[in-house]
Amino acid sequence: MTDRWPGSWSGRSSRRRVLGAGAAALVVGLAACGGDETVRPPDPAPATPGGTPVVVGPVPGFDDPQRWAGRTLRVGAWGGEVQAGLRTAVWDPFAAATGCAIEEATTDYSQLDAAVRAATFFADVLVVDEIWAHTALDRRQITPFDLGAAAADLLPTLPAAAGSVPAYAYALVGAYRRDAITAGPPASWSDWWDADRFPGRRAMARDPYGTFEFALLSDGVAADALYPLDGERAIARLAAISGQIVDQWWDSGAQPVGWLGSSRVDFATAWHYRVVAGQQDGLAIDFAWDHGLLHTDRWVVPAGVAEPEMAFDFLRYALSTPVQAALALTVPLGPVVGAAFERIDARTATALPTAPGTLGRLLRPDVAWWAAHEGEAVQRFNSWLLGAVGA
Repeated sequence: MTDRWPGSWSGRSSRRRVLGAGAAALVVGLAACGGDETVRPPDPAPATPGGTPVVVGPVPGFDDPQRWAGRTLRVGAWGGEVQAGLRTAVWDPFAAATGCAIEEATTDYSQLDAAVRAATFFADVLVVDEIWAHTALDRRQITPFDLGAAAADLLPTLPAAAGSVPAYAYALVGAYRRDAITAGPPASWSDWWDADRFPGRRAMARDPYGTFEFALLSDGVAADALYPLDGERAIARLAAISGQIVDQWWDSGAQPVGWLGSSRVDFATAWHYRVVAGQQDGLAIDFAWDHGLLHTDRWVVPAGVAEPEMAFDFLRYALSTPVQAALALTVPLGPVVGAAFERIDARTATALPTAPGTLGRLLRPDVAWWAAHEGEAVQRFNSWLLGAVGA
């Protein structure tokens, strides 16, 4: 069973687990670098979920603690350490700044769909994945909005849409054990695929999302020519390396880091901040940013929202510079507002995928293509995988 997105159809895999459950508390410090640079375990961070809270500080326009007094905002995300980080850096400070009460939910598409169909209430604001968000407005499951100046501050590569805004960013990258490297780490996905130059067992997500992109990049497809994805060509490249992967197709974001740490594998695709957490736990692992895949989760306001004014006010608060900086200092997720980096020290910023020196090294998925073709890609990938390894 896979679960990239809770409540979604079973063909989708494990992106959601990276945000929801499992790994040790995440902290921020010295981050990974690409190319031949070596990543060392980060220093202790200013805060961790459940630890000393990061002080958000004053947020312009939010100086009335009676603003929403006596009213309740129901907010939802995926659970786990990211939800703990949102609670620390966003939800609780918003409640303190406006006087509202926060009621927490867990994002669940099936429950949301049922509520919309029954014209009942599920939540005021939710974190969702960007592929789901891409078509949710057409399905009339979310409420259109325009946040004006707040959305104008977003990074150009992470724009607002009529029904969603990015909440934070994270990256799927190539990670490795330091002791598996003798003459510098892989500098490209072509290198990562080269088992002669870089011998060792490999792990990849049991999911075409990201896996197909990396396979095609390894076969010489230019980054700006990836889409539409050539599934047949991607499968051929996966077949060429499947002997090094065998049963190391991961379904949970914690698995590749655990496998690297236990020497079960030497190279793995992994979520960047899971690797940072592994480093904090003392694992001798690193990763490279170059041609990793940059993802966002997005805020939406479901159809049938009970508190629309408060919901849109919350989104403006969540996108403010002080709040974006506080979230990144609590969990190593990339701010989606560039000005947040003015409040983040340079050492910490190197762990964040949207930092000025890192953002240009990552690729953005074509969300529209995936929204239209995900079912086909998953079917192609699963059919091959079942035949190749009996998974």
